[in-house]
Amino acid sequence: MGCTGSALRCCPAGGEGQLKAQQQREPSAQELTALKTENANATRLPEDGKEKAVLREERPETTKLLQGQEEEKERLQDASRASTARIARDINIQVEKGKDLELEKQFDALKKEHLETLQELQRAHEQEKLLLAESHHRSQAALQETIQALNSQLKSFQERMKRVEESLLSTDYKKHIQEHGSPSPFWEQELESLHFVIEMKNEHIHGLDRKLLNLETVAERNLLLEEKVKTLQQENEDLQVRTQNHLVMAKSVLSAGSWTIPEEQILDVKAYEHAPAVHQGRCLVPNMANIRPSSLT
Repeated sequence: MGCTGSALRCCPAGGEGQLKAQQQREPSAQELTALKTENANATRLPEDGKEKAVLREERPETTKLLQGQEEEKERLQDASRASTARIARDINIQVEKGKDLELEKQFDALKKEHLETLQELQRAHEQEKLLLAESHHRSQAALQETIQALNSQLKSFQERMKRVEESLLSTDYKKHIQEHGSPSPFWEQELESLHFVIEMKNEHIHGLDRKLLNLETVAERNLLLEEKVKTLQQENEDLQVRTQNHLVMAKSVLSAGSWTIPEEQILDVKAYEHAPAVHQGRCLVPNMANIRPSSLT
């Protein structure tokens, strides 16, 4: 019994000691935490200072590296621009070569068409000249035959007139005078008939003179045709010279650079192909001097 009471009395005293010990330990833990925080802060400050020092030491290297990167970037950009310009220049050269080849093909085609058309014009001109020459020869031959026929008729008529005069006026008239003396009414009638025949022959001669005048007009026209043939021959020669000059000039300007032929010029050449060979005594020639330079970009 005594022990139990003594035990009860001892327990409160032990609990209070434990509480005091715990209270003494709790400030120690708080102090430890504060000390750890201070130590952490103290250790962090030197580390931040080291990082700043390292950053200050590495800043020139970083700046130098950035400058090198910028220079490398600019160099690559310059190389890219130079490569782009070179590619563009090569493309322009290829385009110009393609245009030159196309222009040469167009020029060769136009030259071929021009030569073919010129040959057709020359053939047509030669054919027309032959036709005019044949017509002139035929007209001249017909005129010569007509003149010969008229001269033959005139000569025959003159011979008959001469025979009539010799027979009637000389022989018969003299014989009649010798036989009968003075002229009789029969001879007066014969003389009247002779005068009538002479008048008829004179009218016939006048008609032949008119025909001869017409034939002379035809001969003059044939002379004009001959002059026209000579003029056409001269124009043909001039046409050949002009054509050669046009071809030489076009070849020289095309060899000097890139040139273009306007579309209206090509249409003129096509219209020239379908035009008549000779128009009012002059040959049609396309104007190849209108070839002008092209604008190359």
